[in-house]
Amino acid sequence: MAKRRVLVTGATGQLSLQLLPVLRERYDLTLIDVKAEDRDGNVVDGVEVVDAMGVDDDTLRPYFEGIDTVLALAVKRVPSDDLETLYRDERYNVDMMHRTYRLATETGVRRVVSASTNQATKWYERPWHDGLCDRVGPEDYPKPERYYGWAKVAYESLGFLFACGNLGVTLENVQLRIVVPRQVRLRDFVGRHRRDYLRDIAGWISDRDLQQLFVKSIETPDITDEYGVPFQIFYGVSANTRTFWSISNARRVIGYAPEDDSEVTFADEIAKVTHRDVEEITEELLA
Repeated sequence: MAKRRVLVTGATGQLSLQLLPVLRERYDLTLIDVKAEDRDGNVVDGVEVVDAMGVDDDTLRPYFEGIDTVLALAVKRVPSDDLETLYRDERYNVDMMHRTYRLATETGVRRVVSASTNQATKWYERPWHDGLCDRVGPEDYPKPERYYGWAKVAYESLGFLFACGNLGVTLENVQLRIVVPRQVRLRDFVGRHRRDYLRDIAGWISDRDLQQLFVKSIETPDITDEYGVPFQIFYGVSANTRTFWSISNARRVIGYAPEDDSEVTFADEIAKVTHRDVEEITEELLA
């Protein structure tokens, strides 16, 4: 049987590098990015250098033709303290996502799986820290705190627009709100409040759970919601004992079954801060 054809945008980014081992095994990949090297300067095998916003449709469209699923991982990130600069950069990202959806519909792509973020609902962490709420789920109204989260909310709204069929073509769409896709090291929290560390412990997702979440988002045949629209939002966290982000719909719709728990993986370091603040053990961490 021929492998499913998958286009990955932003193929040299860190999230893509975490996914590529399993993606290369399962799919016939087309990899594109604005550069061929990862952030450490290592060439990523098979990447074609394409600026998705710097070329015309006729140049970009062939990368979408014959593709079953697009993994939309591309994002422009330019650190800045200037709010207008941040807004313009995130508006650029929204335009890039719109172009991805549009070309996908024009070329008959079945599904787009987009890397969204918990930043779409970041504000809810405030009442969580204050003990005023216990969970946030995909059904809760988006409340971003920064332009980055605002842009991801816009990605998701555009995704629904293309999925509902009102533009003439139905494009299946999955938005993955990834929370903490990296190792949570206590040393990185020196001088910070304990709750910052425990927040990342609650939001951690292991590489194998991340890979499973993406694979099942690509391969599950039916992702329709209760109204028959092929659109879903899933949070990307492991089966963490301390958790805030609900994954019940991911378990139900695509059979997501995370294997890891940050409480087990980072047990030794968690024990150091259970009853103490990070500031109190700074000397131990730096020793």
